[in-house]
Amino acid sequence: MIEEPKAEYRTGIGTDIHRIVEGRKLMLGGVYVPYPAGLAGHSDGDVGLHAVVDALLGASGMGDIGTLFPDTDPRWKDADSKELLFIVKEQLE
Repeated sequence: MIEEPKAEYRTGIGTDIHRIVEGRKLMLGGVYVPYPAGLAGHSDGDVGLHAVVDALLGASGMGDIGTLFPDTDPRWKDADSKELLFIVKEQLE
């Protein structure tokens, strides 16, 4: 009798919050929302994509968004969160 391999299930939960501030573009889920204020953050502050990135990283055991893209690293200053998601996708493949 051949034993089938046991499936491993992992889940991740992602949450993210940023203050609303004047003088920033509002990005939500990778989409620009025309509004007079945006979300504070080292990158573009896109809480929707940040939560997705956190969920993927958590499910894979790779830490969280702050571990992979620290706000102390100037490379991520004003970064497009779609690019952060793409980097995570590449690392998960």
